[in-house]
Amino acid sequence: MGKTGAKYRGPSRQQVSRTTSVRAPTGGLNSKDALSDMPPGDAIVLDNFFPDTTYVSLRNGYSAWSTGFPSWVESIFPYSGATGSKLFGVSGTAVYDATSSGAVGAAVVTGLTNARWEHTNIATAGGQYLYAMNGVDRPLLYDNSVWRKINATSSIAITGVTTTLLRNPVVWKNRLWMIEDQTLNAWYLPTASIGGAAQKFPLTAIFKEGGQLQAIMTASLTDGSTFDDYIFFLTTEGEIAMYRGQDPAVVGLFILTGMYKVGKPLGRRCWFKYGSDAIILCADGAVSLEKMISVGRKSQDESISYKILHSITSDAQTYANNFGWQGVVHPTGNKLYINVPQSTNNVQYQYVMNTISSQWCRFTNWNAATFQIQANNLYYGGATFIALADVGNSDNNTAINGTMKTAFNYFRTDQQKFVKMVRPLIQTSGTINPSIAVNVDFQDQPPTGNGTYIYTTGSAWDVSPWDTTPWASETFIQKDWKTVYGVGFAISLYVKVSALNISMNVQALDYVWEPGAIL
Repeated sequence: MGKTGAKYRGPSRQQVSRTTSVRAPTGGLNSKDALSDMPPGDAIVLDNFFPDTTYVSLRNGYSAWSTGFPSWVESIFPYSGATGSKLFGVSGTAVYDATSSGAVGAAVVTGLTNARWEHTNIATAGGQYLYAMNGVDRPLLYDNSVWRKINATSSIAITGVTTTLLRNPVVWKNRLWMIEDQTLNAWYLPTASIGGAAQKFPLTAIFKEGGQLQAIMTASLTDGSTFDDYIFFLTTEGEIAMYRGQDPAVVGLFILTGMYKVGKPLGRRCWFKYGSDAIILCADGAVSLEKMISVGRKSQDESISYKILHSITSDAQTYANNFGWQGVVHPTGNKLYINVPQSTNNVQYQYVMNTISSQWCRFTNWNAATFQIQANNLYYGGATFIALADVGNSDNNTAINGTMKTAFNYFRTDQQKFVKMVRPLIQTSGTINPSIAVNVDFQDQPPTGNGTYIYTTGSAWDVSPWDTTPWASETFIQKDWKTVYGVGFAISLYVKVSALNISMNVQALDYVWEPGAIL
């Protein structure tokens, strides 16, 4: 007689959870690769998180350095002299001394047409000087004591040219070069001079696409056998003429060595020095002169911004005519900044590259019209103030908000995954409660809110007396699991954090998941 009752189903099978650890997105922001082809160590979004070589850190903040300007500070002049340095901000129609922190006093120069100037420092036998020009007003000359407005009859004079048309002062081989605004003419002064008879260097016959001179650039490059300092003339159409030599007035001593082409440059502050190289901000992105000369425009290899190609070229197309495009290198911070004016004198953000790893991120909430370096400090001009940037753990005593979305990751398997728990491994000096969402199969669903934080104020460790006042928190590794839900094949973690006076580094990301059916 056969058995009756429940049908035998065999031994039950239990799903086994797995744990996968993924490094923090130290590969930085990536906007060139398809989501399905992006390296797992990269990020789709990396706002206010800086990709260090072994972790990503919530960026430093800023503090208001100099306040009380009448409007946006659109130019900052650093003066470097043998007996000290000065810092000046240009706002509205005047120049103000911003050397000391606090409220600015009365203007040191008045009666200007605008605050959008270009400047350089130059040393001669007579001392160290600051020259500033804008193509509208008389050039400004500062000698660590007196400001002068320069024309053909001033105490220090430039003759032979209408000085109100001069802009873009650049020192090359101890000679001051300038652009005549809205022309293809460059002008230069005698060697080691801040005045004298200016000589014209016309470039109309050199450039075939017309336009105007946009910038004069310098870079120290090698041709494979010799190392020399070159001068470059860049037009509004993206044509570049490269010269080497010494004296442009002597035939054979100033030679055209090459003609090159880039996308249209972005604004008058469209280039900056990067070591011995020069970087051009243009429709192609951030282009290295050194690489461009080596490989030409036949590929994007000359662009240091290749990793964020689609982002920066889209911004260049959309915001090309806005004032505020500028690049600057902050050596002590290991950072290269590209300022993007989304809305002139309103909203700006920065693409930031780690100069050690060449990886990128984006900074927001630094609404900067201009950037400047002095004495290894980074400053930017904001609405009625100059900020000291890349310092501290707050944005002028407000919280810093960071957003991170990692590249999608298959965890090295073609199985479907049920993600149950995640934990960011965070080194922090406070308590961070991030807002987290798991995205699957290339969806884009951010978490709600910016997360929360807890910070206990205190004195520096071993400074205040024992058992009298609390000491500030030491950094520790925070490794709290969070319950999440996500079912899919490719997994991305979307994280938002907020922190005030708290340092924060994301070391790694851990996932607990169960495998599903095999494809």
